Amino acid sequence: MEIILASHSNLAKGMYDSVSLIMGKQKNLHYLTAYVNDGIDFKDQLIQEIEPIKDNLILFVTDIIGGSVNTTIAQVVAQNEKYFLISGMNLPLVLELINGISGLDDSNSSEIKTKLQEIVKLGISGLKLVELNNNENEEDTF
Repeated sequence: MEIILASHSNLAKGMYDSVSLIMGKQKNLHYLTAYVNDGIDFKDQLIQEIEPIKDNLILFVTDIIGGSVNTTIAQVVAQNEKYFLISGMNLPLVLELINGISGLDDSNSSEIKTKLQEIVKLGISGLKLVELNNNENEEDTF
């Protein structure tokens, strides 16, 4: 499965760079940065990016649901049953996706969706309010 990170501005590139630092370069990981260069249409950029891998399973991970990047990709995903879309990109989610999608049966869409739902739950669990105990008599705790 190919994974394409997509965002407004450079968030997707930063996410790609962070994953590469932590896990090494991933051959199935790509990124799209929308609205970085004036005059470049995001839909054209998207079509160009997926052209070489269009027959593969593709998972798109976007920055924010309902944003222009997400809605443009959603239109493409709606036309191909081998494409999937997750919104709310964060580093724990992307790391879990890379680790969790290997070995999936590419022909079983139901299994893929179930696994992606499990991974999204793990990604959500990475969101925490970190409170520091600043009491002078105790060590700072997380």
